[in-house]
Amino acid sequence: MKDHVKVMLFLYTRTGRLIDCIGEIIKAKGMASFSAGQSTEACMEKMIEYAHFRNCLLVLREEMKKIMEKLTKEEKYLLEYKYFRRKRMLEGEFAGMKLDFSERTYFRRQIRLSAKLNGLFALHGLGEAWFEKNLRGVPYIAAALERMREGGKGEFSDKRAKTMLACQKTRRLPRKADERKEREISRATS
Repeated sequence: MKDHVKVMLFLYTRTGRLIDCIGEIIKAKGMASFSAGQSTEACMEKMIEYAHFRNCLLVLREEMKKIMEKLTKEEKYLLEYKYFRRKRMLEGEFAGMKLDFSERTYFRRQIRLSAKLNGLFALHGLGEAWFEKNLRGVPYIAAALERMREGGKGEFSDKRAKTMLACQKTRRLPRKADERKEREISRATS
C-alpha cells in the first residue's frame, strides 16, 4: 500500500476529533488575535491555513465514507483489523466474525485489499498529488508519515502478534517462513 494511503487511513478514524479541535483553534485564534503579538495579516493567514486543513479533513472524511461503501464486509473487517483497531467496531459490527481461511490467505487478501484501496483512493481524487498539496505540509501529518516510513510501531503496525487473528484454518508457520512472508508483503505493498 502506498504511504499516503496508509497515512490517510490513519487519519480516517481521527477526522471527527481533528475537525472539532481545529474549529476550536480557529475560534480561539480569532478571539485572541488582538493580544497575539503578531500582525492582523499574519494572524489571518494562520487562521486561513487552519481552515484549509479543516476543509481537507472534511473532504477526506466524506470521500473515505464513499470508499468504505464500496468494500465488502470481509474487506471492511480486514481493514478494521489491520489499521483501525476500534474495539467497539470489532466487538460490535464484526462480533463473532470468523474468517474461513488460513493465515497465509489473510496475507494474500490484505495485499489484494491494499491494491484495491490504492485504486479507490486515486479514483476518488485522494491520490498522492492531492495528499502532497493539501496534507503533507501539516506537521502532524508529516510526523505520522515519517513515523510510518521509519517502520515504527504504533498506529501503523499489524497487531496480530498481540492478539491472534480469528482464522478458522490457522496453522502456525515456521518462524523463518513468517519473516520471509513479512518481507514479501512489505515489498509488494511499497
